[in-house]
Amino acid sequence: MRIIRWIAVLAAAICLLAGCASGEGQGLRVDAPAEAVRPGWPAVITFTVPAEGECDLRLLDEDGEEISVIWQKRTARAGTNAIYWNGTWNGYAAPEGEWRLVLEMNGETAEAPITVGPVAPALLSATADRNTAAPGDSVMLRFYATEEGSVTLYESGGGQLAELLSQEVKRGWGDIGYQVELPAGDYELKLLLTDGEGAVSEPVLLRLTVVAEEESEDWEVDPGSGSGESVWEESTREPVPTVTPRPRTKGDNIFTPAHSSPYEGQDTELNYWNLPMDITDEEAVWQVLMSPVTVVDNGKKNAEKTQVVIRSRPDEESEGLGVVTCVTQGVHVLERGETWSLIECYSSSFHDSPILNWNALVQGYVPTAYLKETVPNQEYGLVIDKLTQRLYVFMDGHLFSTLLVSTGLANERQPYNETRSGEFLLTSAVGTFSSDDLKCAMALRFNRGDLLHEVPYYLLEDGTRDYSVCEPKLGTKASHGCIRVQRKETPEGINQGWLWQNRKANTKLLIWEDWQGRQIPIPSGDTVLYRTSVDRYYHSQDHCPGLRRSVKFKPFLYSELEDPAYAKLRPCEYCAPPLRAMRIAKINVLYAPGGDHDPVMTEARKSCPRPLKRKK
Repeated sequence: MRIIRWIAVLAAAICLLAGCASGEGQGLRVDAPAEAVRPGWPAVITFTVPAEGECDLRLLDEDGEEISVIWQKRTARAGTNAIYWNGTWNGYAAPEGEWRLVLEMNGETAEAPITVGPVAPALLSATADRNTAAPGDSVMLRFYATEEGSVTLYESGGGQLAELLSQEVKRGWGDIGYQVELPAGDYELKLLLTDGEGAVSEPVLLRLTVVAEEESEDWEVDPGSGSGESVWEESTREPVPTVTPRPRTKGDNIFTPAHSSPYEGQDTELNYWNLPMDITDEEAVWQVLMSPVTVVDNGKKNAEKTQVVIRSRPDEESEGLGVVTCVTQGVHVLERGETWSLIECYSSSFHDSPILNWNALVQGYVPTAYLKETVPNQEYGLVIDKLTQRLYVFMDGHLFSTLLVSTGLANERQPYNETRSGEFLLTSAVGTFSSDDLKCAMALRFNRGDLLHEVPYYLLEDGTRDYSVCEPKLGTKASHGCIRVQRKETPEGINQGWLWQNRKANTKLLIWEDWQGRQIPIPSGDTVLYRTSVDRYYHSQDHCPGLRRSVKFKPFLYSELEDPAYAKLRPCEYCAPPLRAMRIAKINVLYAPGGDHDPVMTEARKSCPRPLKRKK
C-alpha cells in the first residue's frame, strides 16, 4: 500500500540527497524550507559546511531548549548538502510552531527560522472486516486518522476515481460502513483523508471481491457483518470460573503463541499456547500464569544449563529440529507416548547449541521419561511482550504494574541474540555479572544463558553507576538475548530491584512472540493522562516516584496529546504510559500482515532444519 511508503518516510525521517565538494572553504550555512514542514510529509533542508565531518541539525526554541533532532552526529560532505526531513524524530512529530533551525559543527553554529505546521493527514492501520461481499452487504472499514477531516472511499476501476461515500471523522480511531452497490467483480478501493485545510493523505488501497447473491452462501461471514455495527466493539461477556479459548472466526486478528503451528486449535482447555496475546484479558492471563507447566528434565546436574534435542521422529538417531532448555522452559505436549512424546516449543538455540534453529516454533519428539509437571509460584506472575517491549506484573488476578524492558536485538553475525519466546520458570538467582564493560545486576535465570536483570550500567572510578548508555534504549530491542528491566520504580513500587527482593522459586514468565501481523492497539481518545509544570513528561498516573509528593498533576486526554500544549511532552520513564499514536502506527506498519519485521532472522533460519509436518 502507498500508506506504507508514507510511514517509511516517517520511519526514515532523513535522507541525504546531495553533496558538492565545490563548497570547500565556505562557512556554515543552513536554509529552511520556504513552506511549513508538516510532520509526515518530506521537506528539503539544505546546509553548507566547510569540510567533511560530523554535524548536528536541531530545532531549538527561543531559550535554546531542544524541540526536535533532525540530524545527529552524521557525516556531511564538504560544500552544500541537502536532506529530506519529514518533521519527526524517533517517531515523534515536532510540535507545531515557529522555531530555530540550528546547524552545529566543531563548536560553530548557523541558524535559520523554520515553521512546523500541523501533522499531515494520514490514515493508519486501515483494515476491512471482509474482502468478499455480495450486493447489499455492509463492509466495515476501520482506521486511525492522524487529523480531523473527511474520509472518502473511491472505486478506482479503469484509472478513474468514482466516489462511493464520504464521512466526517475525528482524529483517532474511527470506522465507517459501506453498503455494497457494485456489480460482481474484483475492485480496488481507495480510502483518503482530507483535513480542514484541504490537504489530502496518501490513499490506502483495499481490495474487494463482489460476488453474486447466489454465490454468497459459499463463503463465511464474520459474526455481526452486515448489521451496521462495528465488529470491533468490546465484548461484554460475563466472567466465568474457567476460561476456554475463544474460537477464531474469519476476520479475527487473534494471535497466540502457537500461531503458525499445524496443531493450533486442538486444545480444549486454556494454556499458554492458545492464550490470545491480549494483555487486557486479565482473567485469562492470570489463569495461565497460575497453571502448572510441563518442562523437560534430563536428570543431569545443573539441568537448567543443559538442553535436549527435539527429534523429527521418535528415534534418537533422527534429525534434530531444535532444542529445549531443561527444567526452566515449558513445552506443549501434543501427543504423549509410552517412550517418546510429541511436543512443541520455541527452539532455544544459542551459539553453542547442538541444533541452531533460532527461536523457531518447532514440533518434534523428546523422551516421555523427561517430561515433568511443575506448579509455579502462586503469588505473582510475569508477562513480557516483545512487540510492546513491556513487562507486565500480575498479582491477585489482575495486571498490577507495567515496566519498560529491552529484549534481544539480533544481527547477521549473532542471530542468537533474539530473546527466545515461550513459557518459562525463574529459577536460580545469579546476582551481578559483567558483559564486556557493563555490569548487569540482580540477574534471575529463566533460559540457560538468558537472564532477567536490571538495565546495565558502567561502574565509574568513583564508585557511581552510569546508566546513560542502556537506559534510554528501554522500550526497544537492544540486548544480547537477556531481558533488561527498568531500575526506576513504577508508581506501584515495582522495578528489577523489587523482583529481586521478592523473588520466588518457579515464578512463571510468559514471553510473547512479535508475530508479523500483530498490531498494538492505539488507546482510546478518552484515556486519561497527566502532566505537571515541573517536568517535560506525560504520565499514566497522578503521582510519580521521580517527582516530589507535593507536585500537582493535571489530567488531560490521550486525544489531546498532539495539541500544542502537550506536543513536546515525552513518555515518563517511571510509569511507562502509552506511546503516541504516530509512534504506535509506525510500529504497526512495520508489523503489517504480509511484511517481514525481522529479515535478519528470516535469512538466518534458511539453513535451519525442516519443520515437522502434521500427520494426516
